[in-house]
Amino acid sequence: MVRFLLISHVIAGAIALTCAFGAVSTRKGSSSHVFLGRIYSVAMVYVVFGASVLSVLRPNPFLFSIALFSGYLVWTGYRRARFKLQDLNKVDKNTVIVGKLIILILIGYGTFILINGETLGIVLLVFGIITYLFVREDSKAVKENIYKSKYRIASHLQRMLGGTIATITAVLVQQVVPRIEGTSVPPFIVWLVPTILITPLITYWSRKILTK
Repeated sequence: MVRFLLISHVIAGAIALTCAFGAVSTRKGSSSHVFLGRIYSVAMVYVVFGASVLSVLRPNPFLFSIALFSGYLVWTGYRRARFKLQDLNKVDKNTVIVGKLIILILIGYGTFILINGETLGIVLLVFGIITYLFVREDSKAVKENIYKSKYRIASHLQRMLGGTIATITAVLVQQVVPRIEGTSVPPFIVWLVPTILITPLITYWSRKILTK
């Protein structure tokens, strides 16, 4: 079972990444963009599910925390794309509550392992701060219903690419981190590379959308 989950998890991750780059390169709102986005969402649901189960079967609180982070971003990104005209509802209110719990887990566990000398705690702290910013935005949106038009589109973009960052990060952990063990390169640097490289692109595209 573990082997099946691991293989299918990797395949789903590869599909998600391929669709993510495909969706970014197509015109927003086009049939191709929508199609690729839907496949990406389904693949990411399985990625998050697989990561969660594997982190329990092979106890790994760190990877479980990353799965929660990725899951929140993809779910809220899907909500922004799926519900174009509807007001935010009870589902979104409950999502904010779940998001607050995820923040506590990321920052709490990140601080715990950092205090115990594990530098990867820095990654969880960074992801915790990112989640906090999104949850704060979502909490405001629930009260003021600000997700309309270009704001909804920009939020959708931010969440989906944020989920992509988490997926790429997981790939690096599996393929790169084991190869740098025993070297002077701290593992947390490898984990943060996707965030450092893709975040400026998210900022650029978001500003481009919001200034139209």
